[in-house]
Amino acid sequence: MAGNQREMERRERRVQKERKHKKILWIIIAVIVLILIIMKVCEININSVKERFTDEDGKFTLTHGVAEDNFPYSLDASQNVSVININNKLGIMTPSSFTVLNSNDADTEYVFEHGYSNPVLETAGIYSLIYDQGAKNYRLDTVSSAVYEQETENTILCADVSKNGTVAVATTSNEKICDITVYSKSLEKTLQISTSDGYIVAMALSDNGKKVAAAVITGENADLKTSVYLYDVSSGSADAKAIELPHGSVIDISYTSKNVIVVGDSYAGMIKSSGKYEEIYAEDSISARCISYTPAGDLILVYNSYSNSTDNVVSYIKSNGKIKNEIKVSGNIKSVTASSSLVSVLTNSEIISFNLSNSEEKGRILTDDSSKSICRMGSEIFVHKQSFIDRSEAETN
Repeated sequence: MAGNQREMERRERRVQKERKHKKILWIIIAVIVLILIIMKVCEININSVKERFTDEDGKFTLTHGVAEDNFPYSLDASQNVSVININNKLGIMTPSSFTVLNSNDADTEYVFEHGYSNPVLETAGIYSLIYDQGAKNYRLDTVSSAVYEQETENTILCADVSKNGTVAVATTSNEKICDITVYSKSLEKTLQISTSDGYIVAMALSDNGKKVAAAVITGENADLKTSVYLYDVSSGSADAKAIELPHGSVIDISYTSKNVIVVGDSYAGMIKSSGKYEEIYAEDSISARCISYTPAGDLILVYNSYSNSTDNVVSYIKSNGKIKNEIKVSGNIKSVTASSSLVSVLTNSEIISFNLSNSEEKGRILTDDSSKSICRMGSEIFVHKQSFIDRSEAETN
């Protein structure tokens, strides 16, 4: 009997132990689910969290995540600085250098001195393209290494890069007005076109590098006219229909899926793959201030009704050309940046964040007039101030 009693007690203890283990396991699962929900709501990047707790050998560590970071990060210049999200890294171009930083701790992952007198930066996916506008040199890099650097025969007007590393360069021409040359990332020439239609002022490549859009300006009856030409790289054809744009200067053109979004100083529209131009904002209906794009390629356009107005509208325009939402903001807006669901604007005194879909204000960060531009990455906002980059954890309501 005593033996049976002890056996029953052992079984009871084993059952209680198993229940305790199951309870602990369910608590852990519940905590993980809660953390994932919070990260989703606050737009915290899971890869960034993993990087914070992974050492240089790829092993998990609790001490790595609390290491002291290098923000504020000092720059070699205070003017003409571009700060951009490039594949979840912080890309910084100054008049003399280009640097890729780890956004967690400002560790330098890649840096080079470009030596260009008038550098212009374009990025797509893991690729950055820097070209010397008005000169003859350009270079293609990834976030971690150089791909190539090349010198053109004639002066570079503008250029663009696609997500697969395809590069399109527009230059002046010996025989006509402009040349368009497209290269693969292995420097294979996939298209070369010479045109006398006018001077190319802006270019855009589709994500797969198979389509090129070129904005061309011409003079007609003492009046300037801008048209966009769409070229198919795979066919190699120089024949392209001219899609005339409204009057005004072109600020930016960009491929979004099969369509091309065009932003002018006083209008915005979309060129469909069929070649038809569709109006988003009519000519002379807006005064564009600044633009940005979401990770999905949706356009964020800041405009006001007239050039001296301080009552601004932040317009969220989907990749199909439809206006999803408009957010009214008072004050001089100097910069705009967006994640997949949040948009932040920089005024003279603060950074204000909104939900893109419903205009709900999500937070404010006080700043001062020394702040020149902002770049949002998940829950963090990087601010260019004078000759350094600082990091602010975006407040959310």
